[in-house]
Amino acid sequence: MAERDSLTLAELDGRLREVEAMQTLIIRLLSTRRPLDDVLEHFGATDTQARAVYGLLDDLTARMNRREHERPTFGYFRVQIGTILPSLRGDREFISLLIDTLRVERPAYRELHAYMAAQGWPDWDN
Repeated sequence: MAERDSLTLAELDGRLREVEAMQTLIIRLLSTRRPLDDVLEHFGATDTQARAVYGLLDDLTARMNRREHERPTFGYFRVQIGTILPSLRGDREFISLLIDTLRVERPAYRELHAYMAAQGWPDWDN
């Protein structure tokens, strides 16, 4: 414990940089595996449904930087996912996992995840 108390700010900063570098590496490694495919497969999505989810995500990615009234909302996302995957309509665990998985997907979806987080998704009250 005495060692932990005696760490300098510079040492802590160095350790934080190491953790951030490791996190970046892990995210890059995970993204090569296409984790979203694994999630969709785990929840029983067909190939057609998976392609439709990717199409929806591509559309959301394109729309997230548009004018405010054209940007996607959580309600829209939730309805579209329910349309594509009717058996998972309203499944909070699935939708939350789907959103979380975007953080380690390809770069465009990581940007979409950042948009979703900034918008407070998932927002189950609205």
